Amino acid sequence: MRNKHFALILCLLLATSACEYSQPSLAQKVVLDVNGRQMTAQMFSQELAYRLSGQDALSAKDPKLLKMIKEKISEEFITQVLTEDWAKENEVLVKAEELEQQIRSIQSNYPDDLAFQAALAEQGLSFKAWKDRLQATMLQKQVAQKIARKAASPTEQELQAYYNENRTRFSVGETAQLRQVQVATETDAKTIEEALRRGKKMTDLAKKYSISPEASQGGNVGWVEKGLTEVFESAFQMKTGQRSRIFKSPYGYHIFEVLGRKPARIRAYSEVKPQIKSILMEKREQSLYLAWLETQVRKSRVFKDQVFIEAIKVETKIQ
Repeated sequence: MRNKHFALILCLLLATSACEYSQPSLAQKVVLDVNGRQMTAQMFSQELAYRLSGQDALSAKDPKLLKMIKEKISEEFITQVLTEDWAKENEVLVKAEELEQQIRSIQSNYPDDLAFQAALAEQGLSFKAWKDRLQATMLQKQVAQKIARKAASPTEQELQAYYNENRTRFSVGETAQLRQVQVATETDAKTIEEALRRGKKMTDLAKKYSISPEASQGGNVGWVEKGLTEVFESAFQMKTGQRSRIFKSPYGYHIFEVLGRKPARIRAYSEVKPQIKSILMEKREQSLYLAWLETQVRKSRVFKDQVFIEAIKVETKIQ
């Protein structure tokens, strides 16, 4: 629970320490103006208080944290206005039904509406303010996606070059292919072990008795990398075809067999090509979006009162 309230005061860095946040001339002073859309000192302070609400009283006054959050507020306000202006010019909008669907999706994560409203109250947000933020976020995502469509796909030569330059990124440790039967009790595990001694197949036993997710696939776990799963670590001292003893884990009791082994290796280009393409496309889309944003800033009227923003101070009052 949030047990503190941050009261923000606006203080110009003058010799005198006296400062009144309530002065209209200070509260209504414009600190950001983007194409006629303005953010006053009061609005900036309210946003700053909202973003500091999760911090303790000491952190809320940390100069580095304050500087970072103030810069983020300024950048996001400029980006939001430029995005909304461009979206209006290019007939990009968030449809009402899409917004409502997203709202319902988020609300479904809470037990009931009361819990949802309590979460908003703890953040110091009204439903309308929260909805406006959500809509702005969805619009920015739509604009970014529209800009990203102009990104050209990397060529085969570019994909291959990235692979050659970053081969170590695609290394994998020693792996073992395993099949297992997982049961709830040691008694059940011993029964399975006895059935295997009598010649029953692990595939059939897994389908019939195993409680693990891969039971329907005959207990085939797939390829497991060394050092990642404690219960299967002994597999890397076993031979292909060898069966384990009973192992206990937080999930139950396991008996597994080794179906295959592979040494540590660099994954082949053909295996990682889709991953490389995704990496390069993400970089291109991000670069394209940043270039678009820079162009919008150059075309726009952007005013920022950096001196006044730096002069905004924080006082904390514990409630």
